[in-house]
Amino acid sequence: GNGDTATVGYACEVMKEFKPKLTVVNMSAVDGCHAGFTSYLKALHRADHAVGHLWNFIQSDPIMGGNTILIAAPECGRDSIPNLIKDPQNDFLGYDHSDANALDVFCLMAGPNVPSNTSIDSANNPAFSGQWRTADIVPTIADILGLKPDVMGAGMLMAGAGSLFDKK
Repeated sequence: GNGDTATVGYACEVMKEFKPKLTVVNMSAVDGCHAGFTSYLKALHRADHAVGHLWNFIQSDPIMGGNTILIAAPECGRDSIPNLIKDPQNDFLGYDHSDANALDVFCLMAGPNVPSNTSIDSANNPAFSGQWRTADIVPTIADILGLKPDVMGAGMLMAGAGSLFDKK
């Protein structure tokens, strides 16, 4: 793999041993689209497989299964400066820049008390455009852990940041 699969494997071992209330797994190999779209797609495929493995591991655990929320999101969006590097294998421009969607990122949430089939800020639901950013993930985690009032009142969040549960 590209390191991300090993990272998820180590995360599973830590969770098996300690059953933490919060685990953050940084899968950095996906951030490889700058020079090669083909390698980016391969990294996404590996990350998808790794997140699926992580979810199946959590669900098979007698303590964590059915009691864990998984949030998968990139650490940042992209910027608006065009990337003129072409993928040598397919002649595609790098997909990290250059259009109106440059600041859009995905966020997947699954688990108990997560409303199913909810879509925020999607092409199919433009009324929510700009309603959430990656800065909303911290208040969302605080909401899940029952710490939302403390986190929201600390004065350390970006203006307008809030729990994704409040933005549905």
